[in-house]
Amino acid sequence: MQILKNLLTVLFASSVIATIGVPPDLAAQNFVEYPNHPRTYGDHVVPTEWTGGPSEVSLVLETDESILHADGIGQAQRTARNTQNFVDDGTPQNFDNLDVIDIYGPRLPLLQQLSANGTTTLTYSFSTAVDQPLDLFIADVDSGDDVTVRAFDSANAPVDMTQWTLIGEGDLSLIKDTGTAMSSIVAPIPTTVFNSDGIRLNIIDTTNYNRSYSILRSPENADLSRIVIEFTGLFTSPSREFGSNGSHVYVALTTVPVTRGDVDLDGSVTFSDIPPFIEILIAGGFQAEADIDQNGEVNFQDIPPFIDVLIGA
Repeated sequence: MQILKNLLTVLFASSVIATIGVPPDLAAQNFVEYPNHPRTYGDHVVPTEWTGGPSEVSLVLETDESILHADGIGQAQRTARNTQNFVDDGTPQNFDNLDVIDIYGPRLPLLQQLSANGTTTLTYSFSTAVDQPLDLFIADVDSGDDVTVRAFDSANAPVDMTQWTLIGEGDLSLIKDTGTAMSSIVAPIPTTVFNSDGIRLNIIDTTNYNRSYSILRSPENADLSRIVIEFTGLFTSPSREFGSNGSHVYVALTTVPVTRGDVDLDGSVTFSDIPPFIEILIAGGFQAEADIDQNGEVNFQDIPPFIDVLIGA
């Protein structure tokens, strides 16, 4: 066994050009998608796909069907697909934060949760318990909006939400076309409070030009069966025809991006990743960062692409 380890070390040493601090090679994460979902009012199931995700997922909106728009026409609570795509055409807007794009990619599948007034509950339910970390985006929390996130395990027991972490926050749209000019006004960041029974996001700043985001990450081995987003809005839209003017937030759920080659989990890909990679390879174990070709297992086929990552190919 030691001879094999030594041979592999020699193989890497002879194949790898001296490289320190190679930029991370991020494996694609898997977003829950909401294909062809138009705005839909009242209690309903949102169609979802999670290609490559750890489980099948269903998504349900529960509403108060007695709540109407200000003019009394139509229900005031709904969902609608609102996917954002980054286009570098010289006039970026809505989704142009390169820090987010570099990690999550140029396409962000958001779902609008509108509660022009009153409270709605949006629930992601998993067909099999999910133990790997997930990232939950909550975007565009504005003045008067109130969001609470809760989760439950496979026994339907509440999860301690203080075990979750806030891993990122900011503004998705750094430059916004306000209709008369391009504005660089930054959206205010929500206040995020962690309690054992829920994570609460709200804001009192009245600025509402761009689109704030907060990314909440679940812990490993959380045994998640469902995630619940409760949203209360205080700004009623004038009519069903102008529903998007009412209180609303946007949500997205994804697996956590993986840095291929960062086997020692120090945030970069260097020669220090070679020994743990060899250990996993020899032991027949699995770690997503060592599965360079992303075929679901760590084997000798991962050696050539691992070398490519190390030399920045």
